[in-house]
Amino acid sequence: MALKDLFSSSGRSKNRLDRHMRAVINQYGQSAERYHAMQELLEIGTIPAIVGLMRRFTINSSKSIEDEEEKNWLSKRLSDLDKGLLLSAAREFCVNNDNIAWVLRIVEDRANGREEWELFDALLEKHPPVYERDPAKKLQLLTHIAEIEDPRVTEILLRYLADPDETVRFQVVDSLLDIADDKHPNEALQDALTARLADPSEDSLRLRTKILTGLARLKWDLSAYKERIVANLGNEHSFDGARIKER
Repeated sequence: MALKDLFSSSGRSKNRLDRHMRAVINQYGQSAERYHAMQELLEIGTIPAIVGLMRRFTINSSKSIEDEEEKNWLSKRLSDLDKGLLLSAAREFCVNNDNIAWVLRIVEDRANGREEWELFDALLEKHPPVYERDPAKKLQLLTHIAEIEDPRVTEILLRYLADPDETVRFQVVDSLLDIADDKHPNEALQDALTARLADPSEDSLRLRTKILTGLARLKWDLSAYKERIVANLGNEHSFDGARIKER
C-alpha cells in the first residue's frame, strides 16, 4: 500500500479490515481479542469481512474449550446474517479455503435446496475425482453431501469410487454402504462396489474388506457378480453362490 493510500479513507478501512482478520486467525492470541475482532468484522459486514470471519474455522486455538465456544458463537452469528450476504461469502470462502465443514453446515441451515446445490456443484467441479496433494477439503465435501437425502447423492459418490486417494475411496464406500437399503437392492451400487472389489488396480485391503463386510450385512443377492466376488473373498468372508457371509 502506497503511503498516500495508507492515510486515505479507503486505506484506513482496508488496514482496519486486515488487522481484524489477522486477529481472528491468531491461534495464540487471547480469546477476548478474537471475540473483539470477530464483532468488528460483523459490524463492517462486507463480503470480504464475512469471508475473513469464516477463516476462524480454519484454525484451532491453543485452548480447546475456548476454541469450540468461539466457533459455536460465530456459527450462530453467521446464521443470523442476511441470507444473500451469507451465501455469497460462503461460496467465496468454500471455493478458496480448505476447512469448510462448519460453513457447509451453516449454509445447510439457511439455504434452500437450489442454493445449497449451486454451492455443491461449484465445489465438485473444482474438486473432481482426480489426484490432489491434500484431499481434506474433498473429504469434508463428500461427507456433507452423503448426509443429504437426495437422489443425486449416490450418483455423485459413485464417481469418487475411482478417486486416486485411498482415503477418499474408503470414505465413499463407507458412505454408500451406510445409505444403501437392505430391503431394496440397488443394481448400480451392486455393480459399482463389486467392480471396485475386483479392480486389479485396487491395492487397499481394508477397502476390499469394507466392501465385502458391507455387502454381507446388506444380505443382497449377488449371484450375478459371482466371478468378481469369489476371486476376491480373502479369509474373512465366504460366498454361497448368492450372498456374502462373514466367517
